[in-house]
Amino acid sequence: GYAINGIKSMDFNDPSNRMNITHLRDFSNSSITNIYQTPEQMKEAESLYIQSGSLIDGINGHSFGLSLEEIKNVSKGEDWQFNPDMSVYPQNEDGSYSKEALFMSFLKSYGSGQPVESSETTLNPKVEAYNRAMAKESFNGDSIALNDIMTGKVDFASLLKGYAQDGWLDADIYAIEKGVAWQNTSIGYGGAWFDNQFNQAKANGWKASNQSIDSYVNSIMDRLNNLLGQTRV
Repeated sequence: GYAINGIKSMDFNDPSNRMNITHLRDFSNSSITNIYQTPEQMKEAESLYIQSGSLIDGINGHSFGLSLEEIKNVSKGEDWQFNPDMSVYPQNEDGSYSKEALFMSFLKSYGSGQPVESSETTLNPKVEAYNRAMAKESFNGDSIALNDIMTGKVDFASLLKGYAQDGWLDADIYAIEKGVAWQNTSIGYGGAWFDNQFNQAKANGWKASNQSIDSYVNSIMDRLNNLLGQTRV
């Protein structure tokens, strides 16, 4: 898989941002910054995104769409999706797929066929009016571009520690202390069970210690630096 950075999208801190109204994304200055060569690297990227409080924008991996299952299902999907006619790209005599078929599968994997932001993009007037009204009531959560972390523009360790000290990462730190896998902190029954346990602990006076915060931040940074060292383009 791969990580892509430089995508521009909604930013409610910038009222002049047209994408607050169109809800589209601008890929004109985007680029692939990391290549994930194993499923483990993809899972680690997702884990770091969740366990850092969803602060790292652009770390999550995208599939190249080249698995047999993905290639076979390129032409399937909802009416609004990109479903190319693959009959024009027959398989090779040895059963392998043509470069054109592989490229179509790659395009499908990132949701190609969806509109993107440009000066030519227009909206239904009713939709535009509704989106303008909603934009006035919306705000952005914090996130840091992966590129800014890799280049050192942002001191992510200090930022992460500040968030932890303010209590924003308490649930993640508590999960580590109790040995709860990150997948079980927010999904289905496991997530509900964890929320109950965590809230009960907070009610009983649990608080992340300075030592726990330092250990947590150091662990995240070690894992992040290790992953970036393996995958950076």
